[in-house]
Amino acid sequence: MNSNAFKILFLHGLDSSKESTKFHAINAKNKFCIDIDYRNLNYQTVENFYNEIIEKIKPEMLIGHSLGAYWALKMSHLHRIPAIIANPSLNPNFRDDYQSISEIDLEHDIPQMAYIELGDEILDMHATSTLLEQFMQVDAHEGGHHRLAQPENLNHLIQYMQQTFFRA
Repeated sequence: MNSNAFKILFLHGLDSSKESTKFHAINAKNKFCIDIDYRNLNYQTVENFYNEIIEKIKPEMLIGHSLGAYWALKMSHLHRIPAIIANPSLNPNFRDDYQSISEIDLEHDIPQMAYIELGDEILDMHATSTLLEQFMQVDAHEGGHHRLAQPENLNHLIQYMQQTFFRA
Protein backbone atom coordinates (compact mmCIF):
# COMPACT_ATOMS: atom_id res chain seq x y z
CA MET A 1 0.00 0.00 0.00
CA ASN A 2 1.31 3.44 -0.93
CA SER A 3 2.10 5.14 2.37
CA ASN A 4 1.32 8.56 0.85
CA ALA A 5 -2.26 7.45 0.13
CA PHE A 6 -2.72 5.65 3.47
CA LYS A 7 -5.44 7.51 5.40
CA ILE A 8 -5.37 7.86 9.17
CA LEU A 9 -8.20 9.34 11.21
CA PHE A 10 -7.07 10.58 14.63
CA LEU A 11 -9.73 10.87 17.35
CA HIS A 12 -8.66 13.39 19.99
CA GLY A 13 -9.41 13.16 23.69
CA LEU A 14 -11.80 15.02 25.96
CA ASP A 15 -11.16 18.78 25.99
CA SER A 16 -8.59 18.36 23.19
CA SER A 17 -8.55 19.19 19.49
CA LYS A 18 -6.69 18.76 16.22
CA GLU A 19 -4.00 20.94 17.82
CA SER A 20 -3.14 17.93 20.01
CA THR A 21 0.55 17.06 20.25
CA LYS A 22 -0.46 13.45 19.59
CA PHE A 23 -1.99 14.33 16.21
CA HIS A 24 1.00 16.46 15.21
CA ALA A 25 3.44 13.72 16.25
CA ILE A 26 1.94 11.28 13.72
CA ASN A 27 4.33 11.12 10.80
CA ALA A 28 1.82 10.72 7.97
CA LYS A 29 0.89 12.95 5.04
CA ASN A 30 -2.71 11.78 4.81
CA LYS A 31 -3.95 12.23 8.38
CA PHE A 32 -7.16 13.81 9.58
CA CYS A 33 -8.57 15.02 12.88
CA ILE A 34 -11.90 16.77 13.23
CA ASP A 35 -12.59 18.72 16.42
CA ILE A 36 -15.57 17.58 18.44
CA ASP A 37 -16.96 18.95 21.70
CA TYR A 38 -17.59 15.73 23.64
CA ARG A 39 -18.78 17.56 26.75
CA ASN A 40 -21.74 19.23 25.07
CA LEU A 41 -22.81 16.42 22.73
CA ASN A 42 -24.56 13.26 23.83
CA TYR A 43 -23.26 9.78 23.02
CA GLN A 44 -25.60 9.22 20.07
CA THR A 45 -24.66 12.54 18.46
CA VAL A 46 -20.93 11.74 18.74
CA GLU A 47 -21.51 8.23 17.36
CA ASN A 48 -23.46 9.64 14.39
CA PHE A 49 -20.75 12.25 13.80
CA TYR A 50 -17.96 9.66 13.70
CA ASN A 51 -20.01 7.33 11.49
CA GLU A 52 -20.46 10.18 8.96
CA ILE A 53 -16.79 11.20 9.10
CA ILE A 54 -15.64 7.61 8.55
CA GLU A 55 -17.98 7.23 5.58
CA LYS A 56 -16.60 10.46 4.05
CA ILE A 57 -12.89 10.00 4.75
CA LYS A 58 -12.76 6.19 4.50
CA PRO A 59 -9.65 5.85 6.67
CA GLU A 60 -7.51 2.71 6.64
CA MET A 61 -6.61 3.18 10.31
CA LEU A 62 -8.01 4.88 13.39
CA ILE A 63 -5.81 6.30 16.13
CA GLY A 64 -7.30 7.60 19.33
CA HIS A 65 -6.09 9.03 22.62
CA SER A 66 -7.99 8.87 25.92
CA LEU A 67 -11.69 9.45 25.12
CA GLY A 68 -10.72 9.41 21.45
CA ALA A 69 -9.32 5.92 22.05
CA TYR A 70 -12.69 4.91 23.48
CA TRP A 71 -14.29 6.07 20.23
CA ALA A 72 -11.54 4.47 18.14
CA LEU A 73 -12.38 1.11 19.75
CA LYS A 74 -16.11 1.61 19.16
CA MET A 75 -15.67 2.71 15.53
CA SER A 76 -12.99 0.10 14.81
CA HIS A 77 -15.39 -2.65 15.77
CA LEU A 78 -18.39 -1.10 14.00
CA HIS A 79 -16.58 -0.28 10.74
CA ARG A 80 -13.97 -3.07 10.84
CA ILE A 81 -11.04 -0.63 10.67
CA PRO A 82 -7.71 -1.39 12.40
CA ALA A 83 -6.96 0.89 15.34
CA ILE A 84 -4.17 2.07 17.59
CA ILE A 85 -5.22 3.44 20.95
CA ALA A 86 -3.13 5.47 23.40
CA ASN A 87 -3.85 5.69 27.13
CA PRO A 88 -7.50 4.88 26.54
CA SER A 89 -10.40 5.90 28.72
CA LEU A 90 -12.31 2.60 28.88
CA ASN A 91 -14.88 3.82 31.39
CA PRO A 92 -15.76 7.46 30.63
CA ASN A 93 -17.61 9.03 33.53
CA PHE A 94 -18.07 12.63 32.43
CA ARG A 95 -21.58 11.88 31.07
CA ASP A 96 -24.24 9.37 32.08
CA ASP A 97 -24.98 8.18 28.54
CA TYR A 98 -21.53 6.58 27.98
CA GLN A 99 -21.26 2.83 28.60
CA SER A 100 -17.90 1.28 29.52
CA ILE A 101 -15.91 -0.53 26.86
CA SER A 102 -16.92 -4.19 27.10
CA GLU A 103 -15.55 -7.50 25.87
CA ILE A 104 -17.95 -7.20 22.92
CA ASP A 105 -16.03 -4.08 21.84
CA LEU A 106 -12.69 -5.91 22.19
CA GLU A 107 -13.19 -9.56 21.26
CA HIS A 108 -13.00 -9.72 17.45
CA ASP A 109 -10.48 -10.24 14.65
CA ILE A 110 -9.86 -6.58 13.76
CA PRO A 111 -6.20 -5.60 14.24
CA GLN A 112 -5.80 -3.33 17.23
CA MET A 113 -2.82 -2.24 19.31
CA ALA A 114 -2.41 -0.11 22.42
CA TYR A 115 0.33 2.35 23.35
CA ILE A 116 0.40 2.89 27.11
CA GLU A 117 2.43 5.26 29.27
CA LEU A 118 2.09 3.74 32.73
CA GLY A 119 2.82 7.03 34.56
CA ASP A 120 -0.65 8.33 33.65
CA GLU A 121 -1.79 10.53 36.55
CA ILE A 122 -5.47 10.48 35.53
CA LEU A 123 -6.26 6.89 34.50
CA ASP A 124 -4.98 3.57 35.90
CA MET A 125 -2.92 2.36 32.95
CA HIS A 126 -1.65 -0.68 34.87
CA ALA A 127 -5.20 -2.05 35.12
CA THR A 128 -5.96 -0.94 31.56
CA SER A 129 -2.88 -2.76 30.23
CA THR A 130 -3.81 -5.94 32.09
CA LEU A 131 -7.30 -5.86 30.60
CA LEU A 132 -6.24 -5.00 27.04
CA GLU A 133 -3.46 -7.64 26.91
CA GLN A 134 -6.21 -10.28 26.68
CA PHE A 135 -7.38 -8.79 23.37
CA MET A 136 -4.51 -6.99 21.64
CA GLN A 137 -0.80 -6.28 21.62
CA VAL A 138 0.05 -3.68 24.26
CA ASP A 139 3.19 -1.55 24.06
CA ALA A 140 3.56 -0.34 27.68
CA HIS A 141 6.24 2.07 28.88
CA GLU A 142 7.23 3.06 32.41
CA GLY A 143 6.81 6.73 33.21
CA GLY A 144 5.13 9.21 30.96
CA HIS A 145 1.80 10.86 31.71
CA HIS A 146 -1.78 11.05 30.48
CA ARG A 147 -1.09 13.58 27.72
CA LEU A 148 1.77 11.29 26.53
CA ALA A 149 5.38 12.22 27.09
CA GLN A 150 6.47 10.51 23.87
CA PRO A 151 3.62 10.62 21.33
CA GLU A 152 6.13 10.04 18.54
CA ASN A 153 6.21 6.38 19.69
CA LEU A 154 2.86 5.99 17.92
CA ASN A 155 4.74 6.08 14.62
CA HIS A 156 6.43 2.74 15.35
CA LEU A 157 3.05 1.13 15.92
CA ILE A 158 1.62 2.69 12.75
CA GLN A 159 4.56 1.35 10.76
CA TYR A 160 4.20 -2.09 12.33
CA MET A 161 0.46 -2.21 11.57
CA GLN A 162 1.06 -1.09 7.97
CA GLN A 163 3.74 -3.72 7.40
CA THR A 164 1.82 -6.49 9.14
CA PHE A 165 -1.77 -5.94 8.07
CA PHE A 166 -1.61 -3.82 4.91
CA ARG A 167 0.77 -5.64 2.62
CA ALA A 168 0.21 -4.83 -1.03
